[in-house]
Amino acid sequence: ESMTYLNMGATAIGTGINCHPDYKNVVVKKLKDITGVDFKKADDFIAATQDTADFVHVSGALKTAAVRLSKIANDLRLMNSGPRCGLGEINLPQMQPGSSIMPGKVNPVIAEVVGEACYEVIGNDVTIMLCSERGEFELNAFEPGIAYALFNSIFILENAMKTLAEKAVRKLTANP
Repeated sequence: ESMTYLNMGATAIGTGINCHPDYKNVVVKKLKDITGVDFKKADDFIAATQDTADFVHVSGALKTAAVRLSKIANDLRLMNSGPRCGLGEINLPQMQPGSSIMPGKVNPVIAEVVGEACYEVIGNDVTIMLCSERGEFELNAFEPGIAYALFNSIFILENAMKTLAEKAVRKLTANP
């Protein structure tokens, strides 16, 4: 909910100096109309301008989701291991030719790429934390880095979940 409070029109340090008096209300209403999200003006524009903790919190939630998704992908990879010396509990769909020296081996490429995507989300969380910490006094000039990393994490995590579901989980088979 805290992400719905906007500091649009607060200007550089939250004072709103040189901003048209109607701007804040017009922007909030327009954004509500366009998105359907119940946006509101921030209660304290100076605090809203300097404080990026909400972005850190959202990024932390994305990181937690990435850690869990990576564990699921790794568990699937291990359960798929084989055919001779692994667990062999499940069969992931073959996405590319397997090993020429290990007949019957299916490389768990979807599980592996999902793990790599999750590592990027985890790295973006560190970037967001450092950009948030780097803000000085009433202004954080590093918010573009926060925005880039946060949107990138959302995009990557969404696609990683879809990819794992569609290309691995829905098509896997269990061994008796």
